[in-house]
Amino acid sequence: MKKIGILTYHTGYNYGASLQAYALQTTIKKMGFQSEIINFETEEFVASREMFSRKPKRLKEVIKIVSRIPYFNSLNKRQKLFDDYTKNCLITSPLYRTEEEVIKHAEDYECIVCGSDQIWNLSQDDAPAANPLFFLNFPKKQRRISYAASFGKWVKEAPNNEDIFLPWLKQFDAISVREISGVEYLKSLAIDCEITLDPTILLDAEEYDSICADRIIQEKYVLLFSWMCTDDVVEAAKMVAKELNLPLYNIVPPPRAMGKGIPRKLDIGPREFLSMIKYADFVVTNSFHGTAFATTYKKPYVSIVSGKPDLRMESLLKQLGLSDHLVSKEFINVQRMINTDYSDVQNKKIELRKSSMEYLERALKVDE
Repeated sequence: MKKIGILTYHTGYNYGASLQAYALQTTIKKMGFQSEIINFETEEFVASREMFSRKPKRLKEVIKIVSRIPYFNSLNKRQKLFDDYTKNCLITSPLYRTEEEVIKHAEDYECIVCGSDQIWNLSQDDAPAANPLFFLNFPKKQRRISYAASFGKWVKEAPNNEDIFLPWLKQFDAISVREISGVEYLKSLAIDCEITLDPTILLDAEEYDSICADRIIQEKYVLLFSWMCTDDVVEAAKMVAKELNLPLYNIVPPPRAMGKGIPRKLDIGPREFLSMIKYADFVVTNSFHGTAFATTYKKPYVSIVSGKPDLRMESLLKQLGLSDHLVSKEFINVQRMINTDYSDVQNKKIELRKSSMEYLERALKVDE
């Protein structure tokens, strides 16, 4: 059986990154392939992702540490839950701290899949794990494909940095990205590519239930999930909780939403994140993965728009017939969301997945 290595961000203490790795690996397994995630993380990346960074480099990192001191115990537990998830829910290689170690073991794989996340964002400002290794910048001895990779905002800077990655990208056998901007850029370079779904959308609730934690909060509740916790999404969450007369919980650590009066539940890893969404009575989010998992679990929810909507989120909800869930805080209709008819969403999701699944299966099965 062909052995596949998956190179992606999977240990960033980020729910979306952690769960997309699980979803991609599970999907590849369902297609009949053996795979493992190439467990690569530099010491610099480890320091950047910690709940209490040992090596703060900027003032905002110092502020983050100070703001989190009151939550020291729950955040340490959160970090442990992420580590336990990586150990117990993902199939990984031994830990590699350097690029040289990854390159040395690359020959273990007949195919390497560069997985879904901003792995091709080489910005030093907002991508602490940025590394040209994610372009597989070493001699080719195996099939190479990408699945829903992303340049992120760095796609605007990429044309000025093509000497770093373009020669390696041209050696890929199949390329898919997750954003239209990436498709347009690569096609301008005469590189054939496709757009594919975030892998978290490839699985159903039953498949996440196999790793989902037991119910954590026994009472009814509203869940706020927003990494940036903008004023709009915070106000929207408070409005929904007030209308439903239910407690509201925020699972994102300070310094975001400080002084907003919303209780935090922070000892939440990826498995617990699934549970918090699954058992919520209402979800308020402005996150793509918050939206994706609320849809997967067929929850009443709203995705709050502040200004221009996220194109991935807008496109997904339009194709699933759920565009009315993408609203500004002034136009929330709580009862309408509670009465959402999900009966046709699954059929639309199956159809939406079709081209992504066909791409992945086709890319993996060549020369099997």
